[in-house]
Amino acid sequence: MAPKAFGGNLIAETPSLDPKSLIGRNIDVNMADLTGKSSKFYMNMRFRVNKVEDKNAFTMFNGYYCLREHLFRVVRKRSQKVRTINNVETKDNWRLQVTTLIILNRNTDVTVQKKERKLIHDYLEDFAKKSSLEDFVKATINGIIQKHIRKTGSKIYPVRFSEIEKIEVLKAGSLDSKAKVAKPADAGPLDKIEKSGHASSAPAE
Repeated sequence: MAPKAFGGNLIAETPSLDPKSLIGRNIDVNMADLTGKSSKFYMNMRFRVNKVEDKNAFTMFNGYYCLREHLFRVVRKRSQKVRTINNVETKDNWRLQVTTLIILNRNTDVTVQKKERKLIHDYLEDFAKKSSLEDFVKATINGIIQKHIRKTGSKIYPVRFSEIEKIEVLKAGSLDSKAKVAKPADAGPLDKIEKSGHASSAPAE
C-alpha cells in the first residue's frame, strides 16, 4: 500500500511465505500510474515496506528519481549542464540527498557555475528546514522547487531548464508530518497534483 500522503492505495502485489521477509523491500512506482496524470510519466517514486498487517504491506517514502530519457531530450550543443548534489534535512528530521540539474543557455565559465551551485545549495537547504518531508516531495512533484531555481538562477545566467534528478533518503525521520509549513510547498495533497508537473519547457535521471 502506498503511504497515506500518496493516496494510501494498492500499488503492487507480491507472494511471500513469510510476511516478515517483505520488510525493507523497495517498490518503484511511476507517478503517472500513481496519480493518473500522464504528464508525470518521467517521475518515479520509491517506497520501502516498513510494516505488514495481515495481507497488507505498508510502505514509506524511500526516494524519487526521473527517467534518464527525460534529461537526454533537453541537452543541446553549446549549452552548459550544471549538476549539484546537496545533503539537506527537513523540519521533521529526514536527511535527504538531492541531485539537481540545470541547463544554461550557453557554455559558461567556472565562476558562473559556482554561483549557480551556491544558489541552489542555499535555497534547498533553507527550503528543507522549513518543510516536512511530505511538503518537500510535494513541491518537487508539482515543479515548485524547479521553477524557483530556474527563475532565481536566471538572474545569474539564463537557465533554460531545471529539474530535480533524484532524491535519496539518507536517514528517515518522523513518519507523522502533520505540521503545515512553507507556503511555496503547500500545493495540495500529493494525490491531487496539478496538471503541470514540469518546472520548465523541457523534461530529469
